[in-house]
Amino acid sequence: MLDYIYTGIPTGAKEFKYLVNKVKDAVNYPEITEEEFEKLLEKATVGYGNPLPHRTKSLCPESRQVVPAVVWEKDGKVWITKKCPEGLITELYYEDVKTYERFRKWLFKAKVLENYHVDKSGANCPFDCGLCKRHYSHTCLLNIVVTNRCNLSCWYCLPEDEEILVRKNGEVRLLKFKDLARDCRFDHEVEVNGVRGKFAFVDGLEVLSFKDFKAVWCKVEKVFKRFYKGKIVRITTKSGRVLRVTPEHGIFICQNRSLFKKEAGKLRVGDKILSLMRFNVNGNVRSLNLLKEFRVLPAKEKKMTFVRGVNVNTRLSKRYGSIVYSWRERRSIPLNVFYEIDLDGSYELGRDATRYTIPSNFVITPEFSKLVGYFISDGHYTNKDIRITVGKKDAERELFEIVHKLNLPYSVLKANGKTKQLVVGSRLIRLLLKYVLGIPEGAKNKRLPRIFLDLPLELRLSLLSGLLNGDGYVVKGKRHLSIGYASVSRDLIRDLLYLLASLGVFARVHKVEKEKVKGANHDLYKLYVGGEDLVKLVSLVDLREKHLDRLKTLGKNRHTRIEKVGDYIVDEVAKVEFEDYEGYVYDLQVKSEHHSFVVSDGILVSNCFFYAKEGQPIYEPTLDQIRLMLRRAKEEIPPCNAVQLTGGEPTLRDDLVEIIRIAKEEGYDHVQLNTDGIRLAFDRDFVKAITEAGVNTIYLSFDGITPITNWKNHWEIPLIFKNIRELNGPGIVLVPTLIRNINDSELGAIINFGLNHIDIVRGVNFQPISMVGRVPKEERSMFRVTIPRALKLIEEQTNGAIAMEDWYPVPIAGHIARFFDAFLGKRYYMTSHFACGCATYVFLDDGKVIPITRFIDVEGFVEYLVEKAEEMKGKSVGRFKRLKISADLIVNFLKKFYDESKAPKELKVLNLMKNAFIHGDYEALGEFHKNALFLGMMHFQDEYNYDVERTERCVIHYGMPDGRIVPFCAFNVIPEFYRDKIQPEYSYSWEEWKKKHPDWSYKKDKYVRTKEFIEEMMKSEIYRKTYEVKNYFE
Repeated sequence: MLDYIYTGIPTGAKEFKYLVNKVKDAVNYPEITEEEFEKLLEKATVGYGNPLPHRTKSLCPESRQVVPAVVWEKDGKVWITKKCPEGLITELYYEDVKTYERFRKWLFKAKVLENYHVDKSGANCPFDCGLCKRHYSHTCLLNIVVTNRCNLSCWYCLPEDEEILVRKNGEVRLLKFKDLARDCRFDHEVEVNGVRGKFAFVDGLEVLSFKDFKAVWCKVEKVFKRFYKGKIVRITTKSGRVLRVTPEHGIFICQNRSLFKKEAGKLRVGDKILSLMRFNVNGNVRSLNLLKEFRVLPAKEKKMTFVRGVNVNTRLSKRYGSIVYSWRERRSIPLNVFYEIDLDGSYELGRDATRYTIPSNFVITPEFSKLVGYFISDGHYTNKDIRITVGKKDAERELFEIVHKLNLPYSVLKANGKTKQLVVGSRLIRLLLKYVLGIPEGAKNKRLPRIFLDLPLELRLSLLSGLLNGDGYVVKGKRHLSIGYASVSRDLIRDLLYLLASLGVFARVHKVEKEKVKGANHDLYKLYVGGEDLVKLVSLVDLREKHLDRLKTLGKNRHTRIEKVGDYIVDEVAKVEFEDYEGYVYDLQVKSEHHSFVVSDGILVSNCFFYAKEGQPIYEPTLDQIRLMLRRAKEEIPPCNAVQLTGGEPTLRDDLVEIIRIAKEEGYDHVQLNTDGIRLAFDRDFVKAITEAGVNTIYLSFDGITPITNWKNHWEIPLIFKNIRELNGPGIVLVPTLIRNINDSELGAIINFGLNHIDIVRGVNFQPISMVGRVPKEERSMFRVTIPRALKLIEEQTNGAIAMEDWYPVPIAGHIARFFDAFLGKRYYMTSHFACGCATYVFLDDGKVIPITRFIDVEGFVEYLVEKAEEMKGKSVGRFKRLKISADLIVNFLKKFYDESKAPKELKVLNLMKNAFIHGDYEALGEFHKNALFLGMMHFQDEYNYDVERTERCVIHYGMPDGRIVPFCAFNVIPEFYRDKIQPEYSYSWEEWKKKHPDWSYKKDKYVRTKEFIEEMMKSEIYRKTYEVKNYFE
């Protein structure tokens, strides 16, 4: 069981699935009408920090527009509702209105940032970031992404009923993944990224891929499959193409002829992806060996179909009796018997009691191809023939010419009040169309012949001509002209897209839902060809007279604008939806430079999960670019003094130690390293090197106490702690991402774990989950957690030792900073929005946990400091005056705001106050951290709870290599404007990276956790000492 859940490249997929099955709590969203919303908006207060209901601006998750929003209260909770073009969207903002109001008291309104980096007004916030004139707060912590490489990974796959264009042994087919899998032997078990599946080696299989914007055939090496239950993403493009994939699957985004990958679940309306426009096929199938092809006929049909011109051996009479002599006389034998003797040669095929025959070597003529096109458009099967509805005179004339030329038996059927039908009275033609060409029964199931892409150009054009002359139509307007084709079969429309692409013609698809068509039983799909593609199409196909008459103005109409790049078009995402799925999912390992293939309606996607993100550009800013980012934040007034090096996984960079030194050279007092800690567990020299270079804090991912909740590094934590202790390494801050129903039952345990390792753990900084990407309401209700809920859970899980009232919002530090600004002239303001985060300190004293609020009147003391700041405002504070203020302050603090009887015994508060206020020696404040644990809570935003007022006051910013400084919740929530737009411009292509690092391989980056390692850790003393902890909250 252990190796099934935990071994391999850690991803958390299996663990997350296990935890989701135990979901027991969900957010109940309130209903609000548009009328109620407008009333709320009308009476809402305006201006930062004003009472509820409060008017603000937010982001629409669909359109990405800035839209009006209102923050309001209902049932003791705080909600944010925004008015999007698609309708109202409501999201949980704060789960306790009392906590919201208590934190609101400490908001900091003043603008602190005195300069800016981009000359923009900020009126279009958050799309003007850089920082702009509108931003209020300076950078307190600068984040620099030093790499996008990662040592962990994830699965992604396609559902079994999605289709892919393949070429196998020279034959081109559209196959569903489940049908492709039938010919594969999944003999090999594989555990990829912690989730089990199977794979098969394949030979002779090719798919369309991408090379220099050309659609080229490339080899498939492996086919993977696994069982999946969960959400899949349905992507619809502006041109009407549709793709269904698991949310993590990489889709290629095209910007300025550069490609980068983006997870399907994070796609946005307007993202530009690549859809197939043309590809080459060299079809050469001009005839069919019906003796071979008819082997698929039902047994009854084989008995009724005769092979004529056969010399029948009378020895068959031993099995079939005297009837054999009749067969011999007529030189005709049933097909099922013929297969027993399996003679070579060319024969005629007929039906019992009929004279009409067709040759066993059936030649596909242009006339027959056109007839097939007419049948698919307007025809249907009966139990003995095929019938084609004939409603247009010019089509009727052409059809009669075709059946005459093909010498087919036919008749005309015209019932009262019904459209005329052409009846082709040949069961053999019916069998050929249904079983050999694979054209299904029923309008909803219609498809092109399975060999349509194996036909030579002449026959493909004839087939298309029959289709368009049958069910095609011309759409003509004053400025627009196109030819269309309508069908209730979505599969037929997909076939047509590939047929047209094989001719270099691009088409669009429009879906008309059945509810919008009176009396319709099925959705209707309309395919259109216009502009330059229409000109090309008309020059290729043989259209009927009526169509040509309506196309007389061709060339005079305005052409549709399509951005073409090589064999692809740049196709915008129009819609991203989620749906439930349970079944097998599949993927491919493709031998392709870009690790890509074309799937579904012709959309380019990334290579298989086994090489997740392999082939994408590598973002690793140069040392000069990193120095530029550091300097830009230092140029702010007030300047930044702390930097966090993040990723990806920053420890994968070989020159990380040099980056740390550069940060110190540029005057940064505090350097954090944001890591999963894997390298710290196994590379002691690296721990020593980063410590000596100047890292102050290890910002360590830590999502829980168990290997289920903390899949990233549970087994490695003991080794990380051991190396940090023994090498006197940087202090550790544990960073849990909080997810409702997943790890919110372990908040108290995480704090207790930190207290048990307080010699090296300096803090725990909780981060309630930010649901970046499109997340259905159902999932948001299961996983959303806000700061007040986390505080309440901590109070419950610590048995009241750490109460909700022990926490204060981050901007309270801004009020304290006002005092030090006036007193010492040192400016460093933490002035974030009051709803962004909160913090407290707890002390460990003889096994007892004491929050700082239990022995210090925090509110009273801060109010006192604000008073003093006001008194000193605009005045010069000399040395002697500073000494007097310091003395008064210390006396008042000890007398009014400090309760020594409740304070930790080892806390020498008088010495601390003297060093801080009299000597200005903040190094001495390190004593404060002895046996003290910092507890923080920072809730970063997502599209659903986005509040522009929070972004305007952000204090945690990202540096970008173009010199801009961008707030955290703009950089990550709107990646298409910031992270995913800029990073590719400064990235190495896959080929450039491999050339620069010849000894590097993608697999070397990935950390593989083995069963043996887990078993060794479980038996070890260090593992026991790390996790067998004292419970300080009993």
